[in-house]
Amino acid sequence: MRKTDAFRRAAALMAALSITVSLAAPAFAGTYYIDYGDITITKMDDGRQKIEQNGVQVGMDAAGDETVITTYKEATATLESDLKGPAAEDSGFGPVVEENYQQEDAEESEDDDRQKNAEESENDEEQKDADRQENTDRKESDEAQKDADQPENTDRQENAGQQAQPQQAAPAAAAAPAPGFCDHIITVINNAATALKLTLKDVKIDVSDTGKNTGIPGTSVKGKAALSVQGKGNVEIELDGDNELKSGFNRAGLEKTDFTFIGTPSTGMLTLKDDNQKAGSLKATGGQFGAGIGGAENGNGKDITIKGGTVTATGGEFAAGIGGGFGGSGENITINGGTVTADGNDWAAGIGGGKEREGENITITGGTVNAAGGIGGGTGGNGKNITITGGTVTATNKEGGAGIGGGIMGNGEDITITGGTVNAAGGDYAAGIGGGNSGSGKNITITGGTVTAKGGVLGAGIGGGDSGIGTNITITGGTVNAAGGDYAAGIGGGINGSGSNVTVSGAAQVTATATDIGPDWSGAATGATIGGGGSNTVDSDGNPVSIPGTEIQADISGLTTGYIHHIIYEQDGTTIKKEWWEPERPQPKPENPQPNPEDPNAPAEESNEVDLGTPLLHVETLEGSLLPFDAQQQGSTLRVTTDNLAARLHGTRQALEALQEQGVEQIVFVTTLKTTTLSVAELLAEGGSWFALEHDGLVSRRLSAAQAESLKCWMH
Repeated sequence: MRKTDAFRRAAALMAALSITVSLAAPAFAGTYYIDYGDITITKMDDGRQKIEQNGVQVGMDAAGDETVITTYKEATATLESDLKGPAAEDSGFGPVVEENYQQEDAEESEDDDRQKNAEESENDEEQKDADRQENTDRKESDEAQKDADQPENTDRQENAGQQAQPQQAAPAAAAAPAPGFCDHIITVINNAATALKLTLKDVKIDVSDTGKNTGIPGTSVKGKAALSVQGKGNVEIELDGDNELKSGFNRAGLEKTDFTFIGTPSTGMLTLKDDNQKAGSLKATGGQFGAGIGGAENGNGKDITIKGGTVTATGGEFAAGIGGGFGGSGENITINGGTVTADGNDWAAGIGGGKEREGENITITGGTVNAAGGIGGGTGGNGKNITITGGTVTATNKEGGAGIGGGIMGNGEDITITGGTVNAAGGDYAAGIGGGNSGSGKNITITGGTVTAKGGVLGAGIGGGDSGIGTNITITGGTVNAAGGDYAAGIGGGINGSGSNVTVSGAAQVTATATDIGPDWSGAATGATIGGGGSNTVDSDGNPVSIPGTEIQADISGLTTGYIHHIIYEQDGTTIKKEWWEPERPQPKPENPQPNPEDPNAPAEESNEVDLGTPLLHVETLEGSLLPFDAQQQGSTLRVTTDNLAARLHGTRQALEALQEQGVEQIVFVTTLKTTTLSVAELLAEGGSWFALEHDGLVSRRLSAAQAESLKCWMH
């Protein structure tokens, strides 16, 4: 009886293995195991995808199918998990899991002997799997042999990709570079008009020990790329589970380059995605001189799109995280979603160019992006045509390049930010956004979002690096904080650099800061908040003379509800030495009004009424107590200002009617951190006898007419 049960359990296990592995992939797609050997996928002109393993064709997936590559160990682990629980009602035995198998004496069945020894070695287990398949399904095996002796046709090729692959024996054990990794590689070739579709499911490849750098030209041996993309067609890779690629000397982790040492260049679009939403991730690490994702040594990383998943790309020495290898540029890179971490290595950008090359046409529309090494050019390379429209972007440089823009000696040009949250920090001597060390920042436009740009020592917040200029900088919206490094401007030039053509308009809220560091080795003086960096010269007697950066007048003719807040800090970086606003903010009237000198006993005049014949418009705390404020009419705009973090603008319909008669069309309410614009016509159209607007820090809240009338204040 025990012998019969053992046979039944073994048969059930193998049947489940065949079914479960086949169902692990999308319907009608072939599933292939990287454990078996190197895999090459080629897109045919008719749309089918040919799969070869170790140089032998093992499948032909139909047009439109998505080829799945996984690992044998992952498939069997999933099987064991799925098989836990009650067996079929007619089986007569418990769950088909390893602990339910009975160990038998040596004289009992051959199948029981194989099960008893299954745990002793991986090689034994793999051989027994092959034997079980032969014993339990000899008919299928005979048919497979018969097919092998006959010419293949299209139907049989497609069937091979869907059925024959799961029937292969488990791969022979091979020494893996690290636990859980294999040393086989994947090559993807597409020269067809339609995209090649591939799913990576828990694939871990480590060929980082391949190749050798001898240090002698012409004698080094190039390594292997864990996964390489070739051809002029597009390739889409779905990420399921945890995937990791580690490549060898000279090669990118996921290689997509216009110059390769083996095979043909890739000129199509590579797209990484997680449409299945299975927490797909990819870690790609380049070998020495290879990008994490993109180019090999001297190879450009171009036409790369990331739409989802968690992607971590680490470049090898002198190579970008995503983009060019050492000596290669990064171009046409788009991130639309997901969580992306890109780490450039030694003088290379996080996203963009490798050492000595540029990064251009880089677009971020969403997701969370962290770029160590910055976004743009590597050392010696410019950063051009960089656009951010959304997402959360953090770009920091550590090697003298800009957070967003040029590398060392590289310019940052044509940089546009229209939305999202952007934090950019330059390395030493470089701008937060703009030029790297000795580079300039030009044609920088911000129309929205929240942007924080901090220059490294001697670099502007937005503009030029050390000795670089900052020019044609336009801010029309959003909240912008630009902090210059030592001796550099907040917006404009780095140390010894000038600033020009700065425009702030619309509702833009700009804070530009500089810090008075005091005399040191540079001999320079404090940079401007907006303008030039500090500099030094010598007088007629040869004595050093420090020259502060020249403040320039930004064009604010188009400002509506926005402002520029200028701050110069003391050496401690926190104490304000000098501060001013544009447009100039009227000083609030004294909180304690002075008595009437003609009649000291008469009540003091209220200091918190609008001096426009509108005594029923006032500013108060959120609890209803009066606050000092100032109001000025500028054309059709009434600007009401109070120097408080939290305050309420509260008024009557009569006040609105009086303002409208005086030509006021909009009211701008300004508190310490927030500015809001109200339309007089819209307020009147709502009806009601009262209106109210509240600011609380950065939060603005408009009350309904009923809510405004119900408030308790000194006038109710």
